Amino acid sequence: MTTRVYLASATLRDGPMEPRDLPAERLFVNASDVEEVWVETESDAVPDAGRAVAFSLIISSDIGFRRVTGTVERKIDKTRRRAAMQT
Repeated sequence: MTTRVYLASATLRDGPMEPRDLPAERLFVNASDVEEVWVETESDAVPDAGRAVAFSLIISSDIGFRRVTGTVERKIDKTRRRAAMQT
């Protein structure tokens, strides 16, 4: 189940994965007029809106950060959304 998690007050941080971090398969930054940051994860442990969350990229890359922290703004179950579009 893929969940897209939109983050408020997102911060990109360097450093190793911490025990409570959720895995982040994908990270998106929309730097247009309405700035947005969202993470896609297969984890089912995403907290509800208004709660703090931390993610770690599942693959270590040389991009200057590994962790993403922020507050859950909203979350979308992409699996359910895809199934609804196919019917």
